[in-house]
Amino acid sequence: MRGKRNFRRTVALAAFLVLFCAGAGWSAEARPSPRITGDGFFTEVGFVTGFGYSTVSEGKYLPVPLIVHLGTDMGRWFPSLANNRGVLTVFLEPQVNPVFGYERRLEAGASLGLKYRYPLTDALSVYGLYSAGFLFLTANTVDQANGLNFANSVGAGISVRIMPGAALDLGFRIRHVSNADLREPNCGIDSYIGMIGFMFTY
Repeated sequence: MRGKRNFRRTVALAAFLVLFCAGAGWSAEARPSPRITGDGFFTEVGFVTGFGYSTVSEGKYLPVPLIVHLGTDMGRWFPSLANNRGVLTVFLEPQVNPVFGYERRLEAGASLGLKYRYPLTDALSVYGLYSAGFLFLTANTVDQANGLNFANSVGAGISVRIMPGAALDLGFRIRHVSNADLREPNCGIDSYIGMIGFMFTY
């Protein structure tokens, strides 16, 4: 029951964040966003890590995300987005995450998501994102069945350009993991994760 309530809250927060970011971008002056153009499929490639905090009945559950971020600009398929100051990307994030805390375990999976980045200056941007995917857990806890689970994340952050075509990302994500009642137990695990990443744009 607690997992279902947290899932609904996560979805509602994600919808609000996406609508807020999109509204802010479209209400601004329609100037093209600074970006490097190229012919490759992926227009944003990077590595993201960080540190997460959550608790289960046995103690602390501390995931350390190790994520490869692969994004592509949706402006190539939707011409109306190309003239917008912000950049909307669809992304894939394969990940393998060590877990510390009451015991050392591992998570592994992948997520698909949407990210909206809006430049405040030539060097500083803000972004919001939402992703959903699958995550295999090896943890042994009475709160959540291990094996196949599903993960939903909502996040926001800033992107600081440190050189042409490269930026440092600093962000925060809220992640909910559960298994849609495929197995018991299914109380869900909610994690609060500080993120840092290095992104290349093409």
